[in-house]
Amino acid sequence: MKLQYHKGKNFGDELNPLIWNHFLPGYFNGHDEVNFLGIGSILGFGNKYSGKKIVLSSGFGDGAQSTYGRLPQDHQDYDFICVRGPLTAQLLNLSDKQWVTDGAILLADMQLSFRPDPKHISFMPHVGSMVFYDHQKMCQELGWNFIDPTSGIDEVIYQMSQSKLLVTEAMHGAIVADTFRIPWIPYVGYKTINAFKWQDWCASMQLKYEPLILKPYFSEVKSKELLAEKLNAKGLSILLPLISPILKLVMNRNWKYNMRKLKSLETLGSGQLSRDEIFDDRLKAMKEKIVEFKRIYPIENYG
Repeated sequence: MKLQYHKGKNFGDELNPLIWNHFLPGYFNGHDEVNFLGIGSILGFGNKYSGKKIVLSSGFGDGAQSTYGRLPQDHQDYDFICVRGPLTAQLLNLSDKQWVTDGAILLADMQLSFRPDPKHISFMPHVGSMVFYDHQKMCQELGWNFIDPTSGIDEVIYQMSQSKLLVTEAMHGAIVADTFRIPWIPYVGYKTINAFKWQDWCASMQLKYEPLILKPYFSEVKSKELLAEKLNAKGLSILLPLISPILKLVMNRNWKYNMRKLKSLETLGSGQLSRDEIFDDRLKAMKEKIVEFKRIYPIENYG
């Protein structure tokens, strides 16, 4: 059996080997006749894996085909133990018994190598937003702790454990914060954020996805780069020296707006969390799905 997930340097994806090797030790021998699809919005790419596909907590990112692919129309090679949430289940015509929540909730049943010490307001952008501007500089001005989603699984989890509130554009930042019972606030800074997958997970935890909307901000270097690309595509590169100063003024205005908006979070509230009874129910259900998986696919057939 082969553990399949997006092999990018991104926190959410890197949860896969950490969690599944803990709860399903010995299953993943690298043979891809049978594929295990776990954490991530990867269902749209399931058809690229030949052979059987076993799905346990995967989701979909509807409305962004270039990023998340297409849902499989033929389910003959799939065994849906469970998917991430009710919206994904609905698209696949699955029953309510075939969705639970995101598999990252299982971190709650694992021993951490460090003691949680909530003392910071932390800020975690989506991995795709990292190149746009210096989030660390912004956090320094706010007096917040910056969490780089590409800094490695152990470091990100440690930094989250030191947080009393997480402001996050990354969905798995919110999922793991909720798992650690750290209040969280979602935000959107760019159009690249997929609302469907957020809504899918939030619905699984009986939460609403109501993100703070920030104005898109780009560093001076990135602004000029993006502007040059657009003007060159239209044969208008001669306008770059004229438009660049205007763009710089717009970016400065957006920066000030975003800083005011983020600073206000310190006084507006303490973020949100799923209710304890809902969280406990989903964790129990996910552990039951692991038992179901082991019953259907005994280790002696795959180890």
